[in-house]
Amino acid sequence: MTGQDSEVASVKSIIAGEQRYTVFKDTRLLAAQTAKMVDEAIKGQKVDVNDTTTYNNGVKVVPSYLLTPMSIDINNYQNNWSTSGYIKADDLK
Repeated sequence: MTGQDSEVASVKSIIAGEQRYTVFKDTRLLAAQTAKMVDEAIKGQKVDVNDTTTYNNGVKVVPSYLLTPMSIDINNYQNNWSTSGYIKADDLK
């Protein structure tokens, strides 16, 4: 089994051997980037994007800003949480 978003329950399942991995996308970074882009758009500034080829909605390619997700598994979950602070070690007990 795999998962997405690295919720506490997902990481606990990895620790218990019930799940192989999950994908971590730090929602704090996603929210900050979204707010920055909205602010730029409201101010009539050029909106910062880093992808102009991936998302074609059938009408046009939609410029996007992609953040790098991290694959979390039994070998790296502790290191990723200690550096990001997204989930505290006590939450995984």
